[in-house]
Amino acid sequence: MNTFGLNITASDKDFFHGRGKSIVLPAKDGAITILAHHADMMVAIVPGELRFQTEDDVWHTAVAGGGFAQIINNRVTVLADSIERPEDIDVKRAQEAKERAEEQLRQKQSLQEYYISKQSLARAMARMKATRDRGI
Repeated sequence: MNTFGLNITASDKDFFHGRGKSIVLPAKDGAITILAHHADMMVAIVPGELRFQTEDDVWHTAVAGGGFAQIINNRVTVLADSIERPEDIDVKRAQEAKERAEEQLRQKQSLQEYYISKQSLARAMARMKATRDRGI
């Protein structure tokens, strides 16, 4: 199987830099799988689980907090607001963030605040799902 250059970066750290065989990105309309020699494109990433397979056939999982991916010339560059491994997630903190976001959604707020609250809720739920799926 062919590989492609893969660089995953969050606003505060470089997460991965190397060769990949496949990456599954969380997008608005569902997961998008990118393989080697994929057509050039840009993808908006929503909060959710990001999975990628390295050239040694190992699958890695992370939780992305939104951002975008650029696929061009057999290279995939992911720029995320935040990204973390499931084992690094504080489940209690994620639960508290979920409860805060749900409470904010119940309050009367501006349209912008509503979308921010929905984004916070989606991020918290993605973090909790990733830890639950991994038995953490």
